[in-house]
Amino acid sequence: MSVINRTLSDTNIRRFLVDFKNLISIVNNSQGELDIAIRDEYLNVYYKGNSLAKISFKADGRYQVEIHIKFFEGTDADDPVFYAEKTLGKDYAYLTLDSDKPPKRFLQKRHINQFCSRIKKVNYGEEIVFEQALITDNLGRDDIIIIDRQIRDTVLTRRLDLLALKQVTSHSNQYCFQVLEVKLGNNRELEKDVAIQLDTYVKHIESHFDDYKVCYEKQFQQKRELGLLDTPDLSSIDILKPVEGIVVVGGYSKLASRHIAILQSSFPELLIKKFEPKLSDTLMLLSHEHA
Repeated sequence: MSVINRTLSDTNIRRFLVDFKNLISIVNNSQGELDIAIRDEYLNVYYKGNSLAKISFKADGRYQVEIHIKFFEGTDADDPVFYAEKTLGKDYAYLTLDSDKPPKRFLQKRHINQFCSRIKKVNYGEEIVFEQALITDNLGRDDIIIIDRQIRDTVLTRRLDLLALKQVTSHSNQYCFQVLEVKLGNNRELEKDVAIQLDTYVKHIESHFDDYKVCYEKQFQQKRELGLLDTPDLSSIDILKPVEGIVVVGGYSKLASRHIAILQSSFPELLIKKFEPKLSDTLMLLSHEHA
């Protein structure tokens, strides 16, 4: 039995393409702020790295949308004209959508904008913001595809931040897994813990490589079919070994340098990428904007 499945059945792919066509369009026009992630026979919609809604397929052809009450209650979407049934739990609202109250009416742009406005008011972590920036700034690349986020399987007890596919050679359909551990420069885990975490994830994928290969080759095809990936222009990919790992560090430049130096001294072979925007680059950008 596979340790990981983050794909949809062919039937549910066809259903989602028809019933959520407008949502796919809204996500693709969001410039990376919205994202749809494929899970095990359900999907998560993210806004700037924060979970906005979970969409599940019901056997009777209907859907269940799960959304946090504080993002939902009091919005225009909180009206029975847009859903067939509503159940309120402690933290989440569970909405049933059917052909009479179709998904496109509930998950319309006006409602999504209101959900996003509520999410903006939540004090979510800096690391999530940085993680989202990484995803957004690397859209449309052939050589690196950030294929999934917040990954957990039947064995992993801690979520893996980001999983990317790195092209083996230019203009080919061959990729390898690249595990990304994302940390801010002020995170004390940079001194040691992150290396241990990353090594654990890499070894885990290596030991379950065939399961991960099947899962993400299929997920790539499904994202292409749904129109969630427009590059690379490939109908399928072939994922090969080795599995690579990299620590991506952003912000808090002086603290980051100190922590990275300690980390590198203990783990000299560890791949670390530090993002450090320079003031000169920012000023140059601003001067072009106001020219």
